[in-house]
Amino acid sequence: MEVCCSFKAIVGNECSFDSRDRYKNLNVIPLLSCRKDITNHLSLFSFSGVESEIDLILARSSIFKRPKNIETMTICPFHRSKLGLGWTRCAATRCRVPQELSLHGKSTGSKSWSKGDRGLGKKECQMLLRKTGAFRSCWIRYKIDH
Repeated sequence: MEVCCSFKAIVGNECSFDSRDRYKNLNVIPLLSCRKDITNHLSLFSFSGVESEIDLILARSSIFKRPKNIETMTICPFHRSKLGLGWTRCAATRCRVPQELSLHGKSTGSKSWSKGDRGLGKKECQMLLRKTGAFRSCWIRYKIDH
């Protein structure tokens, strides 16, 4: 029997177990049952604008408002880990916001990316998705030129 959760269609990747789970649990659970404490995770990654594990998973899936069908949404251990507390930032240390939006180097004429010095919040990610039509989790680091 193939394991399948709501997030397979939203973010892709096959449903599976959390790679850190030595028991290889494949239980798909309702999204609304995700209630882990995210306080330390938000602080570690300088992410703001979410208040629960559910909101964190949705935001990392580029869903910034709770969908009407949230009661029927499910999540497998793999997607819960990758989108929730098991998420890790990409290795990029440079700002990943497109240059036409960040305006890096505009005053100097430089084409190089500035070093990222802070994390993006939910609102900034939503704005970038709206303006670019793309959502990239590596936008977690950005820099504001003054």
